This record gives sequence, C-alpha cells and structure tokens, in this order.
Amino acid sequence: MVFAAALLFTQWWDFTVPALGRAHYQAVFLTNGQTYFGRYYDRLGAYAKIEDVYYLQQVANTDSNATPDTRIVRRGFELHEPSSRMLVPKSAILFVEDLTDASPVAQYMQKDSGR
Repeated sequence: MVFAAALLFTQWWDFTVPALGRAHYQAVFLTNGQTYFGRYYDRLGAYAKIEDVYYLQQVANTDSNATPDTRIVRRGFELHEPSSRMLVPKSAILFVEDLTDASPVAQYMQKDSGR
C-alpha cells in the first residue's frame, strides 16, 4: 500500500500539463537575463522542466576590437556534466516563446539531436 502511494505521488509530482499545438522547441527567458532553449514542460508544482537544453555562450575573438561571437551550446558537456534536463523555478521564468521551424536555433537543435 505504501509503495503504491509512493508511486502515485512520484507520478503526480512529475506530471506535465499537456500542451496541444505547441512548437517542438521553446525559448525560456529567465528573470536573471539567461535564456535556455529546449522542450519546455509546465508541471504541477513550483518547477517547470526543460529537456534537451541548449544555451547561448559568448566566445571572445582574437581581435580585441571585434564583437564576441555567439554560439549555441548543448547543456551536459560542462565540467560537472549535468543531465540534459533541468528544473527551473516557475518564479524565475519571465516568459516562454515557441520557436518556429525556420528559427536557426531550432534548426541547429534538430540537426544536433540527430547525431
């Protein structure tokens, strides 16, 4: 009985609200200025889930007068090797936008996920 209750609670805790008609990838803008790209899932509770997470990274040029290059990085290849999903407090989310199929970020993510 306790096992069944624990299983139900675990399933409820990670329950994601169905989203019909949404895009394959979303951009999640946080209140601290960071932006993450991936598959956004609104969950019951205080946290939202983002899977297959990517973020933007500034790369300095060798020319000090040039503007830094921006590249998209898949989360999980950092020194501490986090998983490719993350939980974000809903209070830290400013807004979420769907990425169109024509988005260069969505195209890169689609191509990268096929590897």
